[in-house]
Amino acid sequence: MTDFEYLSVLIAIIVGIGITHLLMSLGRILGEASRLKTDLVHIIWTLNLFLVLVAFWWWGINLRQMEVWSFLPFLLVLLSASMWCLMAAILYPVAIPPDFDYRAHFLQKRRLFFSILVFLAFVDPLTALVLGAEHIMELGWAYLHWDLANLVGGILAIRYVNERFHKVFAIYWGLSLVYFFVYTQGSLPS
Repeated sequence: MTDFEYLSVLIAIIVGIGITHLLMSLGRILGEASRLKTDLVHIIWTLNLFLVLVAFWWWGINLRQMEVWSFLPFLLVLLSASMWCLMAAILYPVAIPPDFDYRAHFLQKRRLFFSILVFLAFVDPLTALVLGAEHIMELGWAYLHWDLANLVGGILAIRYVNERFHKVFAIYWGLSLVYFFVYTQGSLPS
């Protein structure tokens, strides 16, 4: 077993937990839609987090290029995966009462949720640097755009409660992620 294979197991577990949590929570919404007060922004962020967790897992195959691992690069990759998973846990608490209001929950937790997104705007580029500065350059403007959306959009989302803003930002963020991923990460590295 290589170092990459050994270390990637823990990262895969964390990403898998985040994806599982989102899918189980979404399944509950679908199963109990008549009793739960759903919210479009909340659903969009569910899809966004699902996509970013899948994209993170997909990007992780690039880590096999690292021949020598030290604790700091591993910690950065683990931290990124953990923060995306934590955002999923904030979006869907473990205990959800039958009359749960997702809109009220999202607005109440938005500062914490988007503070993590802003934090990731700084951590994610460091994580990408694990593969070297040339890797960041290969990611290009689409990555910079998406990371700036994390930073600027996250700061604005912490500050504003406006539903229209949150809807537009959630959609914009998701489209930025899809654009970045499809045009820079769409195929596995050779």
